[in-house]
Amino acid sequence: MIIRLISTIFSFAIVSFSLYGQGENTIFDEFYGEEVLEIKLETDLSALIDDRQSDDYQHAILTFTNKDGGIEMHDLKIKARGKFRRRVCDFPPIKLNFSKDRLMERGYVAEYDKLKLVTHCLDDKSVSKENVAKEYLAYRLYNELTEKSYRAQLVKINYVDSKGRISRIRRYGVILEETDEMAHRAGGKECEECRGLPASEFDTQVANLMAVFQYMIGNSDYDMDMMRNLKMVRPYLGGGVIPVPYDFDFAGLVNPSYAIPNSDYGLVSVKQRVFLGHKVDSAVLSNTLDRFLERRSAMETVVENTPLLNRNERSKIIRYLDSFYAEVDSIMRGAPEQQPLRLQALREVTSEAGTQIGK
Repeated sequence: MIIRLISTIFSFAIVSFSLYGQGENTIFDEFYGEEVLEIKLETDLSALIDDRQSDDYQHAILTFTNKDGGIEMHDLKIKARGKFRRRVCDFPPIKLNFSKDRLMERGYVAEYDKLKLVTHCLDDKSVSKENVAKEYLAYRLYNELTEKSYRAQLVKINYVDSKGRISRIRRYGVILEETDEMAHRAGGKECEECRGLPASEFDTQVANLMAVFQYMIGNSDYDMDMMRNLKMVRPYLGGGVIPVPYDFDFAGLVNPSYAIPNSDYGLVSVKQRVFLGHKVDSAVLSNTLDRFLERRSAMETVVENTPLLNRNERSKIIRYLDSFYAEVDSIMRGAPEQQPLRLQALREVTSEAGTQIGK
């Protein structure tokens, strides 16, 4: 434990030293804001789409208006990324690889140079816009619960084929904060060797918050042991590992046409909920549910203010979240019915009627 603490403190010192003398903002900070950011991405679109299984980078130019109102143009490298979406989507997700030297020249922190772009997946404009907006919403909802989460920026992208063989494509997408940047904000660094950790190694409260959030949005497409669709952050100054979720497109809240229910848990619809976190004591679950109740109004406001979603879709989402909160209310009141979340999440569940978790 002492060796690990020394190692994490040393890592913190190294990161802090490496950032010294650079600009205070990252390229993601420049993108990040409340409004939809318009960007242009020029590259060989045929190569990107047709050779999506290739792991080779190709040249691209990204252009956007920065927060000072100036036009910024970045020469960078991009490639298709992901596994499932790269196979099934009409348009692959993309990794953006900026030049460290050019970022530093422009006053940005050079270390955080690789960003993920969640693309529209399906060619259908209306459906893809809705799917992108709802996945973006999932990130925003988790931001409301904890800062130990990925920041996400909704973008409107004008794709331009540098070879002139494909007409311009205008779609929406989401740019995600780099993992190292997210981990540093959370007070640690990414732990790539944290696969298969026992429950005792995690920050119990944060891990439970994450798992209940996944339950709320109906996402069973993650795995704590295998680190599937989770990044692990080990705090610089010690303490339990922090799991940070991403990739929410299979969640019931998003419910895209290509999503497949997880048959491993007997699910027949992606909108069904199952708790996949570690079992905890009633006090931990009670604290978690208190947090959800405390942030309910703020999360509903996020839903109502999410761009690109029409009133009908927002109402559907609110009703879906309401069904979760109805279960939370029953648990906190100690209703005699045994709710699935309580049965699945608690380390010990009494069968006595009237057991109150918050008491």
